[in-house]
Amino acid sequence: MIHSLVIGFTLALASGADFESLVTAILFHQLEGLSLGIRIAALPPPTDPQQTILAWLRPVLSLLFALTTPAGILFGLYVFGGGNTNAGGGPGTKIAEGVLCAISAGMLIYAACVEMLAADIVLDPTLWRASKRRQVVALVSVALGATGMVLLE
Repeated sequence: MIHSLVIGFTLALASGADFESLVTAILFHQLEGLSLGIRIAALPPPTDPQQTILAWLRPVLSLLFALTTPAGILFGLYVFGGGNTNAGGGPGTKIAEGVLCAISAGMLIYAACVEMLAADIVLDPTLWRASKRRQVVALVSVALGATGMVLLE
């Protein structure tokens, strides 16, 4: 969610070709949102009556993820004088955009390598017990997804 917030903030700073590539990234965020929605929906229901906080987890996570990118855009527009068409041209704005893009990329690499790949490929006992063909399909799918992201950026 923090990555989405930073992407939204960066989108508010961008102009020209940078803006177009960030809009493409936002479209991928919508696909990411679909996969996160599937994960959120798959969360097990609370088994203990004292775990009522878990009953709120699904809607709160869904709402937070849905609002982080627009909140980042609004925050970026507010900070940089929303509607100012010259905001994207100054050297300070370009430096801020570059720093935010670097932070965003670092968070995405961390999330992909540590949270997603480790959980879904390395630590998943279901995949360990799967056939070699299924394991190869999973690894090839990861490689194709990474290749697609590299080609888009």
